[in-house]
Amino acid sequence: MPAAEVSIYASRAPQIVASNGLPIREDVAYSDAKGEESERSRRRAQEAIDKLRDILPSLLEPKEAIFCLVRCQAPVGALEQLFVGWSIYQITATVLVFTNLRVIHLGVDSKGKWKRTLRSVRWGDIAEARIKGWGSKVLALKYASGKKENYWRLRRRDAKKVKTLLEILIPASRGDMTAAQEMVALCPDCRARLTPEKYRCESCRLAFKDQKTLLRRTLLIPGGGYWYAGLWPLGLMSFFGEGVLTLLVITQILLATGIVTSEGKPGSAQSTSAGFWTAAAILALLLALEKALAYIHTRRVIRTFLPLQKPGQV
Repeated sequence: MPAAEVSIYASRAPQIVASNGLPIREDVAYSDAKGEESERSRRRAQEAIDKLRDILPSLLEPKEAIFCLVRCQAPVGALEQLFVGWSIYQITATVLVFTNLRVIHLGVDSKGKWKRTLRSVRWGDIAEARIKGWGSKVLALKYASGKKENYWRLRRRDAKKVKTLLEILIPASRGDMTAAQEMVALCPDCRARLTPEKYRCESCRLAFKDQKTLLRRTLLIPGGGYWYAGLWPLGLMSFFGEGVLTLLVITQILLATGIVTSEGKPGSAQSTSAGFWTAAAILALLLALEKALAYIHTRRVIRTFLPLQKPGQV
């Protein structure tokens, strides 16, 4: 297990400072990829730390120090990137906190504030890690379990610093593998490990939004799945889109059954009825496809464990 004072830059001695109770590696957090400190690097790092001031002090373990914080996007599938569009940046917004013991994943909003989603992986549980990509950089992780994840859209200057940390901290952690063997979700209240698809913490009983409720709301309420997942802009667009499709399906069925009549040529009732049924089937298929895509997109958000209760609630 790497000590908090592990050397990162040959040109600088390790320096740990306390910032409002937080142990921070000043020589790493406030410097560039070469270990050269600048006012810009210090300001950017301090702003990122200040936005997470509510969570970081209680999150760190004894003998753990913060090396740097990196803004990026959480792993996501290619189809989700294609269909969700610009909202994918809201869904996957992440800050990675690199310490001497582990990598901490904090889900954040567009302003960098914590959304109470928390994951973590020990350095000893990372089998391989590398920085790749030409423009926007990607942190490619392979865990001891064999699972792979890519954190994307890292800034180039952050990626260079992360690369340096990977080259030092992973070899220093060989033999420190835990039972988790990969990145795991943690309860935002008690820090206990959460079990995938079990939406209540077994330790403190904190409840999280669940997939069954998501499915019901997706099927029964236009835009309901997006709203349940906290994606309000997508929910509003989906509300109008699904609402129009639903009304059109109902209208075509009413016309096909003769409950509602439309003007047409005499003697064409049979062909008109068949046409209405065909139109209703096509529209219903489009509606089903829209709801299926909405469920797939929002299911990823729900699987990040969104607490039902706010801090301090029972």
